[in-house]
Amino acid sequence: MIPTLSLTDSNDNIYTFPEAFWLSDESVSASQNIVNRTYASGGKNVADGYLQARPIVIDGALRADTLSELETLRRAFIKACLKGGKLEISDDPVSRYIQVEAPQFVITKGDYRNEIAVTVTFIAEDPFWRSTSLFTVEQTVTGDDTIDVDNSDSDFIVSMIIEVENDQSVDNPGIKFTNPDDGGMSLTYNDSKFLDGDLLIINNEEGTVKKNNNNMINNLVVPARFLRLQPISNGLEYEGAAATIRVKFRKAYL
Repeated sequence: MIPTLSLTDSNDNIYTFPEAFWLSDESVSASQNIVNRTYASGGKNVADGYLQARPIVIDGALRADTLSELETLRRAFIKACLKGGKLEISDDPVSRYIQVEAPQFVITKGDYRNEIAVTVTFIAEDPFWRSTSLFTVEQTVTGDDTIDVDNSDSDFIVSMIIEVENDQSVDNPGIKFTNPDDGGMSLTYNDSKFLDGDLLIINNEEGTVKKNNNNMINNLVVPARFLRLQPISNGLEYEGAAATIRVKFRKAYL
């Protein structure tokens, strides 16, 4: 079977690109702001060095037996691209996607009347391909403990979702998470009403804290920093009462 590209929009509608379409050369660059040294050769990059949003280019041709059929193909192609979504490769050895949007089109005549050549350039605000599966590490703790989260397959740092479920018949008024493998970054949540049966979800990517689906971000102890996973095996330290801890994340691939 010939490999194909597909695009899944926010409503889970899937558009499969014709076989003639494929990814063009990919490019990605890190943020740079070079300040020249005074009375010395060279300079210093004072930017953060993180990867920037990048273009994703797909090109190919639409062909049909009649002009009417070509028009149908063209409109379906443009409509799908304008929606954007998750771009995937059918025979990718790793199940992953990249989120694309804001397409730009270059459409030219093909080699015969019922053909057009098309190049579409999307923007990927997140420059990484992400695993389609949401990896979950679950551990029931009786108190202070370490949760081992293996992100070594990732190419870069990733964010995570942390769930704390009070399912061990105790209240949990104060919890703290620390990642020694990421410079000792920590996050503390204090809540005298975090009771038996409650579920706390800390979404470190979106920057939200919800208990039983209610906004509880004001219960974070400041200064607070949302946590990350380095592309290694991370030993996430937990301080608090007995609970079930779930760490969820998507691996990142360049």
